[in-house]
Parts: sequence; C-alpha cells; structure tokens
Amino acid sequence: MSHSLCKYNWSTLRSYKSITSTSPNSNLIARGPGFEDTPELQQNSAQNIQSNLCVSKINRELTGEYIAGLVQADGSFSAVLCRKTRNNKEYFNLSLVFTLVQNQKYKDLILDIQKKWGNIGHWSISNKDNAIRYQVTKQSDLLNVVIPLFMKHQLRSGKLVSFLKFKYILEVMSSKAHIEDKKIFLSLVVIASNMNPLGKLGNKVRYLKPEQQHYVINNVQPEGLDISKLTDSIKNFKSNNLTLDFIKGLFDGDGNLTAYIVSLNKDALNFKLSMRFAFTIIQDVHSLSLLDEIKSYFNNTGTIYELNKNCSIYKVGSRSELISIVLPKIANKESIHLIKHRHEGLPLMKFNKIYCSCRILELLSQDSISEKTLHEIMELYYYISKHSDKITLNQFIENIRQKWLT
Repeated sequence: MSHSLCKYNWSTLRSYKSITSTSPNSNLIARGPGFEDTPELQQNSAQNIQSNLCVSKINRELTGEYIAGLVQADGSFSAVLCRKTRNNKEYFNLSLVFTLVQNQKYKDLILDIQKKWGNIGHWSISNKDNAIRYQVTKQSDLLNVVIPLFMKHQLRSGKLVSFLKFKYILEVMSSKAHIEDKKIFLSLVVIASNMNPLGKLGNKVRYLKPEQQHYVINNVQPEGLDISKLTDSIKNFKSNNLTLDFIKGLFDGDGNLTAYIVSLNKDALNFKLSMRFAFTIIQDVHSLSLLDEIKSYFNNTGTIYELNKNCSIYKVGSRSELISIVLPKIANKESIHLIKHRHEGLPLMKFNKIYCSCRILELLSQDSISEKTLHEIMELYYYISKHSDKITLNQFIENIRQKWLT
C-alpha cells in the first residue's frame, strides 16, 4: 500500500482542531500542517475508488459455480400471468423470466455473464434504484442455456425449489400441451403462483373465472392432473457439495465483511488500536438450510441467528476464527499472510473487503503500532468503511483523529 497520497504526523496533529470553512471555494475542513488534501484526494472519495476497482475487468474466468452463488443471492425465476388478444380473441399466457439484478457499478460483471452465455437476453439500467437488470425471456434461451447451467451448477434451498418449478413450467409450455388442454394451463398457473415466495404472479389473476381463481388462491391442482414429475424432481433432487466459488458468488450478493474501531489512543511511543470485524451472509426464511451448509463449510465456526421473521444471518466475529479459518478458506489460501493481491482468488465484487481486512489484521498482530503502521491501517480501513463514502481519505482520517485522539 503506497503512502504517497498523504502523510500525517499523528502526534503533532493531535493539538490541531478542525475548523469549518466559510469560503465557498475551500474544503469543508481546514487542517493544520500535513492535513492538506491533494488534488487527487479532492476528486476521489472511497465510493469512487471502490467503484473503479469494482468495475475493473475480471482477469479470470467466470465459473458456473460463482454465477450460481450470485444468482442464489440476487437472481430470480418468475412467471407472470399475461392477458393478450389475438384475432379479437382474448387469451392468457405465462411469461417466464430469469432475472439477475446488481448495482450498476458492476455492469461489466453482468456483461461478462451475458457474454459467457452467448449474448442471450437483454439488460437495462434503472437510475431510480441505481441498478442493472439482466433478463432472459426467450424460451429457447431458457431451455438451452439457463436450465442446463443450473442443473449442473446447483442452487440451494428455496431458490432451488423455485428453479425446479420454473423448469417444469418451461418444459410443459415448450411441448404446447397447455394450449390444447386448459386444465394443464391452469395447473401451470397454480404452480407459478407459488414458484417464488417473494414474488408475484401478477394482477391478471383477477381476470380468471371465479372457479379458476379458487384453484390459484388456494394452491389446489385441478382434478385429474398429475404433477408427480415435478414433485418427484423436488423430493429426489440430489444436491452437489457446496463449493468455494458458489460461496464467493453468494458472498458478493448477500455477504459482507465489516470492520470498526473499538478504541484508539497513544502512549509515550506508539499507538494502541483495537478493532472488531464481522463476516456475515444473510438469507431469507426460505433458504435457511443454506446457512447451515455455510457454517459447516467454515468448520462450524460462527453463529446463525434470526434478524427478523423474514431472514436470518450467519456471522463470524471472532478474530481468531476469521484469521485461521474463514478468511483463508474464502481466499483458498493456507494463511491470510499469503493473500498478496486484491484479485487473486478472492470474490469478484467484494475482493477489497477481504484483501483490506486481511492486511489490517496482519498489521494489528504486531507488538506495537507505529505512526507509519497506523496510517497504513487507516488507509486500508478507508476503502472498506461504511463511513468513507463521499469523503476523501484526508477527511476520513481527520474524522477519526477528532473522535479518538483529541
């Protein structure tokens, strides 16, 4: 980590107070000697730097397991009931959609997935929620690309059940059996209404006949319909073992690694710094068994507990468990000391969280923390702290100094 951006004399600067500037052309904070913002830092906040790192080109191949983990977190399989008109005659149809949503700063990653899949589907950006949405709707693309990939690289828990229902509906619709037999179509609508527990079938259900609505609302199959092919596929599905690449994709979507300062003070010669870390992965109530698998993967370290009635969280907060088990495992290294590069074997989007945390933990293991080491820790902390968005590194360090050392 370079120290060329800004250097501080923490000891000397403890005597300086931040002053709110009244000049419209000046920085928000005026500082003593050594605290001046460089032009580069005036233009770049942690948010901008992290975004630039996140959208950098992926140097290694996207694996199917990674994509499956990312879809487990941020993908969905849905069926929307549509009312259409052809030759002045009204009819209903199910529109099947695979969707993957990410923050638009990860646009390059989404485009890499689309390219890996032969450029099928389409994507759009919503500035309202700052998201990029990738969707595949063409039946042949779903059958020939999407379904085979997730049969090989498997989803888990509730997302797996949704996928198998999606697959069943798609295969029946591709056979055209639902066109001639209205009972079959109604059966598919009933399955679709319960395919995605967090999604919706669409408001067109109200246009069905009352007796048809009864089946959908009560999740009852029409008489004489055999869907054992679907129920057996769910009951007898044999899951592959959880893989590291799947966990990396899941972590990029539903995980986090947070750090925060507990105490910071100075003795006669050096600094004393205490920090805490937490590795977390969240899943909704329909995928709780996946958290058990993750805990088992990490040698049964950490704790699973309920956040609210809709979701639970897997959390590892023990520094020794993070250093000896969790972080080496997610980086596929024997030790955090072997994690030397930001992209090497780390999750594709949140690699900075892992890399910077490992470096901080290494530096904290030293017997004493010099001023130079403290600055390096703060610079690493800047890139992963939730409090660094939209402020420069100088401002970030000044805020810490004001809170802990004045």
